[in-house]
Amino acid sequence: MSPVTNKQMFRLRAPASGREAIAPAAEGVVYRDAETGEAMEPIAQVLPLAPSASRLPRTPVNLRLCRRCEQLTARDLDRCEFCGLPR
Repeated sequence: MSPVTNKQMFRLRAPASGREAIAPAAEGVVYRDAETGEAMEPIAQVLPLAPSASRLPRTPVNLRLCRRCEQLTARDLDRCEFCGLPR
C-alpha cells in the first residue's frame, strides 16, 4: 500500500484570469500563477481529504470500480478502501 499523505490538496484559482491549479496549500502563504504571476486563492479542498492512502485527486480518470462492492476507489491503491478486495 502507498504511504499515507498528510498534505491536503486544494483547488487554487487566479481571480482575474480564471486559471486554476491543484496543489497542497498552507494558510498564510501566497501562491502565484507561474505564467501570469497573479496571486491564486484556494477555492476548494480536493477529495480525498487528508490523511489518505491515495495521492490522486478524485477525478473520473483516477478512479476504478471495485468488482465486489461496486464502489469507486482510487487507482493508486492496491486494495478497495471500502471492502478490502485486492486489485
